[in-house]
Amino acid sequence: MALMIGCSCLSGCSALSSAPPIPSPKPTLSSYLSAWADRDWSTLAALVEDPPADFRTANVQALTALGATAESYSGGALRVHGSRASAPVTEHLVLPVAGAWTVQTAIQMRFTRHHWRVVWTPAVINPAFGTDGHYAVSYTWPARAPILASDGTAISPADPTSVVIGLYGSYIKNTVSLSKSLVAAGATVAETSPAITASKANPTTFEPVFTVTWSRYQQLRPTLNPIPGVFFQQLGGTGSTPAALIGVVGTLGAITTAELKRLGPPYDTKSTVGQGGLEQTYERQLAGSPGLTISAVTSRSGPSNPTESEPVSAATVSHVLATFPDKPGSAVQTTIDPAIETDAATALESAPNEAALVAIQASTGKILAVANTSQGSDLALEGEQPPGSTMKVITSTALIGDGLTPQSPASCPPLINVDGESFHNAGGEGPVSSMLQAFTVSCNTAFIGLTMANLNYNSLHNAASIYRLGTTLRVGLPVFGGSVPVNVGQTDLAASAIGQSKVVMSPLDLAMVAADLDTSTVRTSWITEGARAEHAPTAPLSATLVSDLHEMMLSVVESGTASGTGLPPGTYAKTGTAQYGTGNPLPIDAWLMGFNGNIAFAMVVINSPGNGGPIDGPIVARFLDSLGSTG
Repeated sequence: MALMIGCSCLSGCSALSSAPPIPSPKPTLSSYLSAWADRDWSTLAALVEDPPADFRTANVQALTALGATAESYSGGALRVHGSRASAPVTEHLVLPVAGAWTVQTAIQMRFTRHHWRVVWTPAVINPAFGTDGHYAVSYTWPARAPILASDGTAISPADPTSVVIGLYGSYIKNTVSLSKSLVAAGATVAETSPAITASKANPTTFEPVFTVTWSRYQQLRPTLNPIPGVFFQQLGGTGSTPAALIGVVGTLGAITTAELKRLGPPYDTKSTVGQGGLEQTYERQLAGSPGLTISAVTSRSGPSNPTESEPVSAATVSHVLATFPDKPGSAVQTTIDPAIETDAATALESAPNEAALVAIQASTGKILAVANTSQGSDLALEGEQPPGSTMKVITSTALIGDGLTPQSPASCPPLINVDGESFHNAGGEGPVSSMLQAFTVSCNTAFIGLTMANLNYNSLHNAASIYRLGTTLRVGLPVFGGSVPVNVGQTDLAASAIGQSKVVMSPLDLAMVAADLDTSTVRTSWITEGARAEHAPTAPLSATLVSDLHEMMLSVVESGTASGTGLPPGTYAKTGTAQYGTGNPLPIDAWLMGFNGNIAFAMVVINSPGNGGPIDGPIVARFLDSLGSTG
């Protein structure tokens, strides 16, 4: 009896000790594929049997090398053989150049320590990797497309011949190490020290240190590029970009860290990209897409950055997995008229200081010429300067809208006091009895008096809005759209009425106002064909407003502040002289805006030796005479 119990006990114990059935590996496979798609490397590693030390690095580098922007993974039918299992996997990758690309791989699993685990080697990422492979990706860019003038001639930058190495103070972190690095690269102490000081004083302005040849730049760039504050600007040879247009067209330069982050793959640290102007705005259109070659390299002896192409050495076996052709970029067509651009640049050659001029075809809004005397800057389109008395066109718009006419009474005292602030005239205005006369001789005190008697804090802002000043202008590249804020007090209103205080504009802004008055229609200007579709609808101006301002602007040329400057018959204009900054006397900017025939224009001279009429008038006259004033 006891034996039977023992046998029963033995039989029962044997049944209890039998191994439980092995669970399905499907949950492990699903979890692995999900974590892989989420780039959740910690979860992924936990699902791998004995993950190697470089597990995370290998997975990250594979996606980084490809520049994958999206990925997903789908598993096929599982095959289970006892404690081992396998499943085919399709990798669905989206690459910057190639678009969708699929990789067929397989995942092996083993049931160990009561869990299914993935048996991982680099071959899981791509079977061509074997036990130690990785991706090598190389890009071949097509020839860059050109920027074209209105007649189809190229106005693109030249191929680089040299590079200016310089600084942006806002990025500098350690001036001592920066100075040592620049000197070690070949700059002199006499070049380095003042440049660092200047860049700290003007942190958003590029401060050149020294210039090197293109080949020398290629040698220095790996060392200097990582240093905070160091930037590069390429210089062309005998390129096709007119000097006066460089600020508009832009240049080509080595990609910066910020640009690399913004553009992303397929750009890499060796890329050359557009710097400023149209070249930067239309970078992707002009550059096109590079051809792409994806290879499997079964050696880790290559460069530390697998996103760049690498040589094949004796210890490296490279196998091409896929190739994709390049896609050439397309040209950017502009409205720039080469002949008119030349005329504008030639006229500006006599400017006494930095100057800019914009010319617009009034009937269409086409920007025909953008001339800057300072190469690399774009004062014409992006300047933010107080417009001085050219603002009286806007102030008159508000006054006429309030019921005044050119014949409305006005006086021109030498001085006017507003809320404790004294405003005076430039001198030589003479007696004034009407708004027309005040406009003709540009009397500040008259316009301040009319403003304080008739307008409120919103009036000037609303009048500027009629011409779409203060809006984001979509002309084809970033430009400054002007600013006439709502006034915050009596003195602010008084100063704004004569183009001071916080009122700032660019020559483009005032040229657009002139074009609107020329055609009695408010329209947005444009400089690239692609910008035409983004235009706001046109809007008519009041016939009374246009008639009154035509009378006033013609009087400026015939007998006022622009008379005797050589402006051709049929020119309607307004001069401006804006004081700013500190000193005795204060520095001034000289302005002139207006139209003749179908050409609207505006120009400014910075830190001018004289007022807008005598300084700008002869320059604009020379420009208009070269056109025959026919538009």
